[in-house]
Amino acid sequence: MKISEAFDLYKNNYMFIKRMCRRAIETQDSVKKSLIRCLGNIEVTNLDMNKVKKWVDSISFYETRDGRIMKRSINTIRNDLFRLKMVLKYLKLFDIDCLNPDLIPMPKREDVIMPFLSPDEVNRMIECAFSLRNKLVISLLYSSGIRLAEMISLNRDSINNRRFSVVGKGKKMRLCFIDCRTEKLLTEYLNARKDSSPALIVSNRYKDRMTPTNVQLLIKNSAKRAGINKKVTPHTLRHSFATNFLANNGNIRYLATILGHSSVNTTMIYAHIVDNELEKQYNLFHSY
Repeated sequence: MKISEAFDLYKNNYMFIKRMCRRAIETQDSVKKSLIRCLGNIEVTNLDMNKVKKWVDSISFYETRDGRIMKRSINTIRNDLFRLKMVLKYLKLFDIDCLNPDLIPMPKREDVIMPFLSPDEVNRMIECAFSLRNKLVISLLYSSGIRLAEMISLNRDSINNRRFSVVGKGKKMRLCFIDCRTEKLLTEYLNARKDSSPALIVSNRYKDRMTPTNVQLLIKNSAKRAGINKKVTPHTLRHSFATNFLANNGNIRYLATILGHSSVNTTMIYAHIVDNELEKQYNLFHSY
């Protein structure tokens, strides 16, 4: 069995049946292509640790569009190794001769500092946004903490009494909320709409549901107009919501539920950014 066949077997017989998200499937295909690009479409029986090391070395760096060579993050390499190990583990279930996935070590995950905006920076973005729709998009992402794909999937009738439900990662439904400012912008936006699209947020040009690329662009442009020099994406607003929630002494377990995290350990990364009790202890006991 070739590497391509092994990855396709795992994708078609496991990922599709399990209804894994499009992004996970695309990532799996990307790992398959990088393996074949580095090692060729070899038989899985010929894949050994030396070849795995050669592949890891090849994905440790990448070339930017302007020709610069950049180092890839350890977490990205770790994720690619995890994808390979899952395929090998699946093959073992069928007693297919291949490298034992347990022999492949996993790099230790790096702590990542999550970028976020202050409430004042978010306010400036909303004030400087080009249109009423753009103001709503920024306010909605920040006030609810939902993901970009979750926002795009919302319809006109999704939000009632400042609450709504989304289906997030793992096909899990959760309850979300918006603040008064977002509710006001939402009402104004819907009243100004002349189209019949069921989508909550639509493209001004095509009067159809906005694409992720368009939302990312409007966020980037709004940040630039607001004089914010740091890189701002829709996910930055999600991080900003979480950081603000904890800064106001919100319960991290409730935050995990709002964000749709299956484990509170995932949410703990925000506790490292905002630890009011730690700062309070520092101010009490540090002298100079």
